[in-house]
Amino acid sequence: MARKRIGELLLEQRAISVAQLEAGLAAHRKSGQRLGATLVAQGAITEATLAGALSQALGMPQVDLAALTPEWAAVHLLRARFCEQHELFPIALESVGGRRQLVVAMSDPLNVTAVEEIEFTTGLKVSPRVAGLSAVRSAILRYYHKVPVAAAGAAGTAPAPAARPTSVKPPPAAPARNVPPLAKAAPPPEDDEEVIVGEELPPGEATQRTSLAELIRAREEQRKQRREQAAAKPKPASGGGVLDDLDYLFGQAREDPDRVEELERKFWALMRIMARKGLLSKEEFTRELDDEGEG
Repeated sequence: MARKRIGELLLEQRAISVAQLEAGLAAHRKSGQRLGATLVAQGAITEATLAGALSQALGMPQVDLAALTPEWAAVHLLRARFCEQHELFPIALESVGGRRQLVVAMSDPLNVTAVEEIEFTTGLKVSPRVAGLSAVRSAILRYYHKVPVAAAGAAGTAPAPAARPTSVKPPPAAPARNVPPLAKAAPPPEDDEEVIVGEELPPGEATQRTSLAELIRAREEQRKQRREQAAAKPKPASGGGVLDDLDYLFGQAREDPDRVEELERKFWALMRIMARKGLLSKEEFTRELDDEGEG
């Protein structure tokens, strides 16, 4: 997935001006709302413009959630709270090259954090689609909470929260029983990450967590290259190192190359998630995982 930010893509597409981006960034930092939703709320762009610009820039298909019926097998793979938090909705399961993938409609397809968590928890590769924020929220209400939502608001020409009869904002500690708050509030403490790919941040900002996440990505690529180089060589009777750790961690035996690749993908996704949430330090990573054969 492209590692650009929404503001950068919109500027490249000439959907917004530099002044509009700066105003959006200022409001985004105060509210905690995603930049795309902030620009829509300010009237700089419409949801349709935002979705179209993202679809064109990323070469990613755009879907009309109001016009399709999702597969329940896909809907049941994700929890409503997770979908609300990341403003996405699962719509189908598809098979590509003999492997199953989860098709997910996303208002922010650059949200790599959400994609990695889905892939780790479901064990399926995510195939993202672009959708408007109002359409995503309407689908969550309709299919998770069984709340009828008028299709008129799905196109998204105005800020979504103001158009809903259920948009009364409950206190943070006591959310509504049947319908969760639709307005995007500030992220909860557990998701208060320094960097979220897909949102604009001050130029050059870097933190220990993001530095560790990048280090883990680099180690992942090194492991992948070594595994590919060793694929043509005769395999020893018994393995060792990270693959044995993966077998123990996920309770699965190494049966074929596809299974090994799936286990390694889960493992490295877990490492990146832990690093971004501050649950893993660089010292712990290098001491426990990075000391065998890296020197």
